[in-house]
Amino acid sequence: MAVELERMRGTFDKGLTQLDGKLDVLVERNMHTGERLLAAETAATALAVRVTALERRVWTASGIAAALGSGGAFLATFLGG
Repeated sequence: MAVELERMRGTFDKGLTQLDGKLDVLVERNMHTGERLLAAETAATALAVRVTALERRVWTASGIAAALGSGGAFLATFLGG
């Protein structure tokens, strides 16, 4: 009986050791995932800033182009007619 209990204890200890190792791997992966998520969030924020600046430039250029087009049409009408 004592020999069987010792064998079961050894099996139990081995299982706990394996479980502990697997948990260590999961904790390590979780840390790396957190780091990658933070890097992705930082990149997304930087990209959002760049897109906002680009949109601002596009709208400004569109306004200038519209004004120049209207002014050109006015001049063409005034000088041509």
